[in-house]
Amino acid sequence: MKRLLFFRQTGFCLLVASCISLSGSTLAAQSKTATPREQIGEVLGKPVYRDQLNAESTDKLINSLQYHFYGVLTEDYLEQHRKRFEPTQLEFEEFAENEFPESHQFKVSQMPVLETRLREIRKQLKSNHLSAEQRQKLDLDRQKVEETLDSGIGPFLYNMLLCWKMEMDIYRRYGGGRIRVLKLGMEPLEATHRWLKAEEQAGRFKITDPKLKALLYRYWTVNFQYGFLMQDPQEIRRDFLDPEWQRKARALAPVEARKP
Repeated sequence: MKRLLFFRQTGFCLLVASCISLSGSTLAAQSKTATPREQIGEVLGKPVYRDQLNAESTDKLINSLQYHFYGVLTEDYLEQHRKRFEPTQLEFEEFAENEFPESHQFKVSQMPVLETRLREIRKQLKSNHLSAEQRQKLDLDRQKVEETLDSGIGPFLYNMLLCWKMEMDIYRRYGGGRIRVLKLGMEPLEATHRWLKAEEQAGRFKITDPKLKALLYRYWTVNFQYGFLMQDPQEIRRDFLDPEWQRKARALAPVEARKP
């Protein structure tokens, strides 16, 4: 699921791959040493260790913190509210029409089915009572479902729509503010900062190192120079809260579907 959350952020698109690479090298290093790992925080009850962070540069460290904290929290937020965020077929088609008309054959209804199946397979693979043959078959099934979810423009655009709906929800629930515009989408600045503060106050995550904590929050300020800021309320409504493709989809929807 975490792959859904970073498509709209240019830095995070690269971040997923870099963090996977980092985790492999980290595990290799851990196997060669018996020194205790230094815990620097936790998120949703799970520890986060310093050796999980990429400290090669300040930007990489910030991205790494975003991945391990913000990424986990947004993944959970998305799961909690997923039914509200599911794109309709009309929304998908209008969103894709200008740039990717070939994706119209994609059916949004298949995504929840595939993701439910993937969760079931992963749960089954955790069992200690599987034969080698059963485990091999389940692992092959897992790979096939993951390939379907990760390939093609249809799933990519679907995931972008999910992210947009989540970002818009955070924007409205946490006080609005400015929007950071990126190559693959937009993200609320102050609203996300407020949401993270609320999550921290609720005990859903903590960072014990003050410098690392400051870096996590720094991304959600104007001091972290990604993209450019949209500040005009009319522009925010036109381009973020109610973009043209959504207005078209709403106009084409049956009367019953338009009701809040």
